[in-house]
Amino acid sequence: MGIEAIRRKEFIKRVVTDRGGISVAETARKLDVSEVTVRRYLEELEKEGILIRTYGGAVKTQNNISAEFLFKKKTGRNLKEKRAIARTAFKFVNQGESIFIDAGTTTLELARCIRENRLKITVATTSLPIASELADTETVKLLLLGGFLRRELFDLFGPFTVGELKHLTFNQAFLGVDGISFRDGLTTTDSVTALIEETVMERSRVINILADHTKIGHVALIPYGNIKSMNKTRRLIIDRKVSSGEIRKLQKLGLKVVLAQGQP
Repeated sequence: MGIEAIRRKEFIKRVVTDRGGISVAETARKLDVSEVTVRRYLEELEKEGILIRTYGGAVKTQNNISAEFLFKKKTGRNLKEKRAIARTAFKFVNQGESIFIDAGTTTLELARCIRENRLKITVATTSLPIASELADTETVKLLLLGGFLRRELFDLFGPFTVGELKHLTFNQAFLGVDGISFRDGLTTTDSVTALIEETVMERSRVINILADHTKIGHVALIPYGNIKSMNKTRRLIIDRKVSSGEIRKLQKLGLKVVLAQGQP
């Protein structure tokens, strides 16, 4: 991220802190940037827990707004598309496999599919919501990886997590993503997530990336995992709002693009 982008985000933080909220249109005028750029900054600041995006702007995160509220807010976005992606991803899960399920809202829907169908598999995860979803499913052998608690995602992370992952092997991994594009590949907003994702991909025979249309073409701060050079099966499961042009670009990364079923 360039110095100018950092200064703009600091400006947004100050305004939100002082006034309790901010307008996309007004901020774009003051910073002399596009509204699309402002929305990208707001999205990044929301992931940092600084603010909560609203229609046309954002409001300050109050101390009494819990991480649970923020996670549920993210879960509700594009829910129809996320469920369709999860149902399609579920079709690739086989009885008896050992799989890794990433922390995230789309992958949580996949865990619900596994619970409802009572598949006999082993699931490793860093996600507390996913672990909770599968905790009473007797057919699932559940491995919750240890680490420090990251409250905004309700997941576990850190050197302990990476160390445990390096001693495991998965038939398949089901991963979320902050952004994916032909030019930059996979990208995320923090180095912690990047390291965990890279380790999981190294330890998995098949990689499944679950991404709704808002993630396609989006570029976050940190690129990771050279997806194009990996000598293994790589699927990208997306909803039907992604353009054919974007799909063709992503296929050039060596990804098998799978369109989610059950959408209009």
